[in-house]
Formats: sequence, C-alpha cells, structure tokens
Amino acid sequence: MKNRRRWKKKIPPAMWSDGSFASPAAQTRPQRRRRRRYLSVELDFRAEMNKAPSMDKESMVELKKRFKKMSVVPDENSFSNAILSLKEHQKPAIVIKNTSFPDVRFFYLSNLRLARLCIQAKLSTVFREFTIINEPACIDFFEHYFDDLDLALAQLKYATQLLMKIARYFIQLMEKDDCNTLDRCKYLKVNAIGCMYTVAMTCLPILAYIEKVRQHMLAQDDDPTHENAPPSHIVLAKEDCTIPHTSAFEVEKAAGLVHPDTLRWLEELEEKHGFRMHDDCAQEHPLAA
Repeated sequence: MKNRRRWKKKIPPAMWSDGSFASPAAQTRPQRRRRRRYLSVELDFRAEMNKAPSMDKESMVELKKRFKKMSVVPDENSFSNAILSLKEHQKPAIVIKNTSFPDVRFFYLSNLRLARLCIQAKLSTVFREFTIINEPACIDFFEHYFDDLDLALAQLKYATQLLMKIARYFIQLMEKDDCNTLDRCKYLKVNAIGCMYTVAMTCLPILAYIEKVRQHMLAQDDDPTHENAPPSHIVLAKEDCTIPHTSAFEVEKAAGLVHPDTLRWLEELEEKHGFRMHDDCAQEHPLAA
C-alpha cells in the first residue's frame, strides 16, 4: 500500500526569526504561555541589568579613605611650576669659555631627561592612584556611574607614552654629529620641552574630569543608597580627548604644534638661566672685557 501523505495544519511559530512575535490570534495556547514566560524572564533580566550597583557601608568607608589619601590632580600651574622648578631654572646663566662641547651637550641632555621625568611624574601619579577602579570590589560601581573614567585613564597612559617618545626623539637629534653648537642644543631643548608641555596642556580637560570624580566621591555618604548614589551624568566629552596622535615630532613642525607664547616663554627661560658663551657676555658688557 502506498503511504498516504498526511497533511498537517501549519502552526505559526510563537516568535519569528527576526525576534518579533506572531499575532496572539494566530498562536496556540501553549505558544501564548511560552510567550508570556519569555516576556517575564526578559523583563526580569532587563531590570537586573539596569539596577544600580551598590556597596556596603564598610566598602564605601574604605573607598573614601583611599580617595582622601590621593594626591591633588595637577592643573595648569602644576606643569608650569614643574618646569620652573628644574635646577637650571633656579640658577643664573652659566658663562662658559673653555668648557668642551661634549660636556655642554651632556648638560642639555640631562636637562631634557629631567624635564620629561617631572612632567611625566604628575600624570603617572594620577594614573597609578586611580587603579583602584579595577579592583573587584568597586569595578561595577565605577563602570555604572563613571563610565568615561576608563577612557580618561587610558588617555593619560597614552600621554605618558607620548612624553617618552618626544624625549627620545629629541635626544636622538641632540646626540647626532650635526648638533655641534650651543645654539642648536638650546633650540632642541626649547622645542622638546615645548612639545611635552603642550601634551600636558591637552590633558587638562581629562584631569579636570578626574578631579571632579575624586571630589564627588569624597562628598558621598558612608551609607550609600539609591537616593544619595552618585549621578551617572558625570561624563567626559569626546572633544576633550585631544591628545595628538603622531608617530614622530619633527623639529620643523614643532612651531605649529606648540603655542608661540609657550615657545617665547621657554626661550626667555633659556636665555636667563642657560649656558652663555663668554664672547656674548663681552659684547653685552664691553667694560667686562
């Protein structure tokens, strides 16, 4: 006997492939039950995901203690004072007459490295102290309320790497054979510090955001609830992340990167506190000869 072909009534699926549900009229009773069960589970999942993470009182107290121990986030005056606090900027101009040029070049190389360390230390301190946000006890808390904090710290880390790249580039230029005059050493030093100072200035909006987060955490109550929890509107504008992305800094392009007032300020410092040739002093003061 031939197998009779059985025709079955086509039953529409409870949910189509695109995620939409079939109309209730076209659904069977079991499908409607599965649909209600699915919606209930989905609503519970969304409510759990949107729930603000909380911390117990002991964790919040410990977190506030660690925020109180943090250093003050540097501002524009901090970076200016870092340059002014260099040893060579605390002494009058040094007049050289018989000093060999390798010693002069070594002096400027040391000054350039020291300037990089002073500026980089201020950014590295902030980045190192805020590693607290990656601890398991408070990672969910900071990701929920301050979701741009990771972006800000990543920008600071990139800025510190950029400072090292700038210093390395200008040190290589200063160690070349064509850098055989005092004016060339001064020129490279001024442009190097100018580029590093400019990178630090572009970090000011990021540092201001981090300081706002720090001040807000210090103002929190020890017993966190949903009412006094920190708001989630403290965000970092994407236009504030303007740290230049470049592979190398050419001396000819430094004038376009560094503000003219910054270059003028650094040149005045170098003229006042840097090395000076004995012949130049004799020309300025003829009676001294």
